[in-house]
Amino acid sequence: MRDYEPYYTEDGSIGLYSHAEKDVFHSKFGALTEAWEKFIIPSKIEEILNNKNKIDVLDICYGIGYNTKALMTFVINKNYKIIKNKNIFQRIKMFVTIRTNKFTKKEKRLSSHNEAIYDNKIIGDDLPMVNIDCLDINEELLKLSPLFKRIKTPAEIYHEIVPDIFDCFESYYKIRDIFVNIASHFSPKNKKDIRALLELRFKKMHIDKEYKINPIVNYILINKFSEIFGKDYIDENIEKILHERWTKRFFAKSLIKYAKFNQFWGYNLSSGCNLSAFLHNIYYHHLSKRNKNINFRTAESLFNINFYINDARKSILRINKLYDCIFLDAFTYTKAPQLWSVEFIAELTKRLRDDGVILTYSNSAQIRNTFLENNLYVGKIYNSKNNSFNGTIASKDKNKIDYPLNNYEIGLCNTKAGIPYHDPNLAFDNKDIIELREYEFKHSELMSSSKYMKLRSLKDENE
Repeated sequence: MRDYEPYYTEDGSIGLYSHAEKDVFHSKFGALTEAWEKFIIPSKIEEILNNKNKIDVLDICYGIGYNTKALMTFVINKNYKIIKNKNIFQRIKMFVTIRTNKFTKKEKRLSSHNEAIYDNKIIGDDLPMVNIDCLDINEELLKLSPLFKRIKTPAEIYHEIVPDIFDCFESYYKIRDIFVNIASHFSPKNKKDIRALLELRFKKMHIDKEYKINPIVNYILINKFSEIFGKDYIDENIEKILHERWTKRFFAKSLIKYAKFNQFWGYNLSSGCNLSAFLHNIYYHHLSKRNKNINFRTAESLFNINFYINDARKSILRINKLYDCIFLDAFTYTKAPQLWSVEFIAELTKRLRDDGVILTYSNSAQIRNTFLENNLYVGKIYNSKNNSFNGTIASKDKNKIDYPLNNYEIGLCNTKAGIPYHDPNLAFDNKDIIELREYEFKHSELMSSSKYMKLRSLKDENE
């Protein structure tokens, strides 16, 4: 029996609940929101793409892929106009090809010359290439990841019905609250035991438009999985999960239909003569109106996505390249200590470019000290929307850290709370890693975190 259970998070995206750990895989406030605010925005992807035409990203613990999907969405949306223009150009090019017999030799030569200039200098140079390597041990979740859907919260529905221009009137808020309270009674509910833990509240949650996953992303991922697994993609086990009474409501029917069609008769198996017809069906029967004019193959060609399905410690040793961004989104360090050890972070550091960054959701003194142990500059991730610090960023380049740790936070890293995990040869099991740290903690002469906080508190009062 699988260990996880899907649940709704407060921004309408899907999270996972672990029965074994009795904990959630994603933030209950919004799995998708967390991906944007703790990984995509603080990584300054836009700045990197403005300076480079190629970017390499490592997504550790892909899970159901929110970090990768958010990254792909950002890249597609940023280059939407260029992709659209290339699509228009290719249609013109096709029309010219059909009428080529009516051209003179001189016209053919000029046409060919102009196509080469436009295609190579304007289109080719402007579109980036994004390489994404995804590490995860759960093949089942990988296969399911592009099939999950997102629902609209009552607050979102109200905002669509009533424009924000009316929010200057007091009645706007009164009507909104009445609408949301009534609609929340009809909103999807989590399973009773999960709901008790999460205390789901859809009433006030409203996800930003730019956070929504571009519909084309899931189709690109489905194509990739169809390529990797072939006819074993939607196997009996996946089929069963997709149609279980409790879980089937978390998946999008259109995506499932596309995955099955693509698995047996799809994109990679299409001959040249019927490929255009196949893509036509994607545009008009599966993608949203906003994306109907996007050249699907052009958008897909922006990404080179690789999946490593194994223990991340083994996978990282197989990789011999450098990254601009590393998303460390492993399960909490008390549950998956093998992915937070000094030795594992050392392997990530070796694969980090001099101006690259490692990002994680953790604020722990232990994790921050693990980065410091690897001679990285360490800072905090600032969330401008709620004016708070959420997560940690590390880099070899001091200039990449906008909000460095203050003296208090560095001092906390030097207490017993900052004692890191060790995993010699990346071969210990979880129990051994935890026991090793407990032994070091017990015999350490470092100050306890509680004593340190008390002394700092007294010092601040005296000052």
